Amino acid sequence: MDTYPIILGTAGHIDHGKTSLVRALTGIDTDRLKEEKERGITIELGFAHLDIAGRRFGLVDVPGHERFIKSMVAGASGVDLVLLVIAADEGVMPQTREHLDICQLLGIRRGIVVLTKVDLVDEAWLELVVSDLKKTLAGTFLDQALVIPVSSRTGLGLDLLREELFRLAASVPGRLATGPFRLPLDRVFTMKGFGTVVTGTILGGRVGLGDDVVALPGGRGGKVRGIQVHGQAMAEARAGMRCAINVGGLERDEVMRGEILSHPGALEPTRLIDGTFRYLSTCRAPLASRARVLVHHATAQLMATVVLAEGKELTPGAEALVQLRLETPISALPGDRFIARGFTALEHYGTTIGGGEIVRVHAPKLRRSSQEAAVALRALAEAQPTERVALEVHHAGPAGMSRPTLAGRIGLSPAILDNALNRLVQVGDLVRDGDLFLHSESLARLESAALSAVDAFHQDKPHKEGIPKEELRSRLPRALPARLFDALLTALVRRKAISIERDIVRRPRHAPSEAARATTDLAEQLVAKFHEWALEPPRPQEIPEQLGLPEGRVRAALDMLVRTGRLVRIKPDYVVDRESLDALRNQLAMHLKAHGQITPQEWKAITGTTRKYSIPLAEHFDAEKVTIRVGEVRKPRGI
Repeated sequence: MDTYPIILGTAGHIDHGKTSLVRALTGIDTDRLKEEKERGITIELGFAHLDIAGRRFGLVDVPGHERFIKSMVAGASGVDLVLLVIAADEGVMPQTREHLDICQLLGIRRGIVVLTKVDLVDEAWLELVVSDLKKTLAGTFLDQALVIPVSSRTGLGLDLLREELFRLAASVPGRLATGPFRLPLDRVFTMKGFGTVVTGTILGGRVGLGDDVVALPGGRGGKVRGIQVHGQAMAEARAGMRCAINVGGLERDEVMRGEILSHPGALEPTRLIDGTFRYLSTCRAPLASRARVLVHHATAQLMATVVLAEGKELTPGAEALVQLRLETPISALPGDRFIARGFTALEHYGTTIGGGEIVRVHAPKLRRSSQEAAVALRALAEAQPTERVALEVHHAGPAGMSRPTLAGRIGLSPAILDNALNRLVQVGDLVRDGDLFLHSESLARLESAALSAVDAFHQDKPHKEGIPKEELRSRLPRALPARLFDALLTALVRRKAISIERDIVRRPRHAPSEAARATTDLAEQLVAKFHEWALEPPRPQEIPEQLGLPEGRVRAALDMLVRTGRLVRIKPDYVVDRESLDALRNQLAMHLKAHGQITPQEWKAITGTTRKYSIPLAEHFDAEKVTIRVGEVRKPRGI
C-alpha cells in the first residue's frame, strides 16, 4: 500500500448522489448525523477511504446545499482530486457552478466529472445533459476531464471510475512534509476513555506521538497521545494525510472547528493578509474597495474587509492585488487559498464572489490604494524563495527579522530557508547578528541617520566631545533592536566613520572648540579642588562664586566630569571626588568585615563629616547595594 494517500473530494449540487456514489465506491456511509439520515442530505463533512491497486484514497464527502457552503469549502481545502458530481436527471444546477468555481479558486487542478443516476434517463436526455455540461466546463480546470456516466444503484461505470482515479493519482505530486505543521480542524469531539479528538487534513509539516501542540488562534495546548490515519494507528502523520489526533490535556470546550493545530511557537496568528483576488464574472456589480465579505480559509470562516491595492473598485471577472483585514486572526501562510462570499445571493447562483491566494501574512497596513503599493505586492507575489526571504526582511525595516519569525511567515523548509539566508548574507543583501537579520538597504538608511545625528550634535554643541550612545540611540527608529544598534556602531567604527570613547560617539575629525578646550582645562582645575575638598565640597551652585569663574563654564565642566566618572553626583546638590569616595568605600568594607555592622556614630567617625554629608553618603552606599539599613545600624548586603 502506498503510504501517501490521495485526498479525493466530492463536489456538486444537493441531492445529486454524492454520498450514494461514495458508498457505492467504498461501502462506507458518510452520512453520520441523525438529521442527515432523516433529511437525506449531507449537512456535515463525511469521510471514507478507498483502496485501488495498492493506492489509497481518502474521500471527503461535502454538502451540496447552498446553506452548507462553509462545510464544502472546509472539505475542499487540501483536496488533490475532485469528483464533480452531476445528476443526469437534473443536469447542471446552481451549486454545481458554485462548487466548480470554489474548487478552481482553491487551486484544485485535477478531477473527474461523474454523471450519476444515469439509470433514470434515456440516451437522448443524456446527450442534452452532456452538451450543457461541456459548455459549463469550458475554460475551467475540468475542461478536458473525462465524463463518466455512473449508476450507484446498478454499479454501471464504477469500474471505469476506479481506473480513471488510479490513472490520475499518478499525476498528483506528493506533498512535501516541510514547513510548520498545520492541521485545520474540521471536527472536534470527545471519545470515551481517550478525551478530545480532532480531525483534518494536514496542510504542511509533520506531527508525531508525544509532540506538544497548540490550537490557534485560541492558544490552548496539549500533547499528542494518539494518531490515526483512516483508522490505522500511526507514530507520525505528515502533509497530505487525513488524520485524527487524540490530544491529551486539551478539553473539548477549549478548541473548536476552524482553528489550526500546530507546534507551539511555529505560527503567529495574523489579522492583516495580502493576496491575489479573482472577482467572479457572475457578480452583478463592481466590488468597491473596503467592501465587507465572508472569508473562508481552510476550515475557518470569518468576517473581513477587502482593501484594493490599486484602484477604487474591481469589475466582475477581473483580478487584483488586495489586503484582507480580518476581524478574527488566522494562522495562514503564503500560498494558502481563500474564498470570499457576499451576503446577497446571485441570480441562479450562490453567494461566492471570488477568492485567491495569500501572498503575505502579518502585512503592514495598507494606508491607501496606489500603484506603488500594487507594484511592491506584485514583486512579492512573483518572488522566488531567496528573493522572497530578502523582501520579507526588507519590509521589516529597522526592526529586522529573526529566523524563527521568517520560518513562521514564509513556510519554507528549514534547509531552503537557511540556504537562502546564508546566500543573502554572503552577497551582502542581509546583515546577520545571531539569528537576527537586517536588510542592507535598511542598514544603509540607519547608518545615514546615525551619522546625521552625530553631525547635528557636533553642530549644536561644538564644545562637547560627542554624543552619548544612549542619546544617539534615542534619535534612531524605536523599532531598532539593541543588538542591531550595537552592530550598526561597530560597522561605522570599522569604516572609521565614527569613534567611540567612554560611550561617547563622535566623528574622528571632530575636535572640541576653544570653548570646549577651556572647559577641559577648567575641569582639571576642578578635579584638583574636589580632591582637596574630599567629602565636604561646597554645593555646585556655590563654586563659581568661590573660584571667581563664570557659572556656565563651571556647570559645563562639572557635567563633563560627572559624565566621565571623575566626579560622582551623590544627590543634585552634592558632588564628590571619585578617589575620595572609593577610599571611603574601602574603609567601610574593612569596618563591616571586622564588626559585621556599623552604627551612625561609627559611620560619622569614619567619614569625618557632619550629618549634612554622612547621611547622603550612607544612603548612596545603600543604593549601590553595599549596605542595607536594619533599624539604626547598617549591615553588609545579604547578611
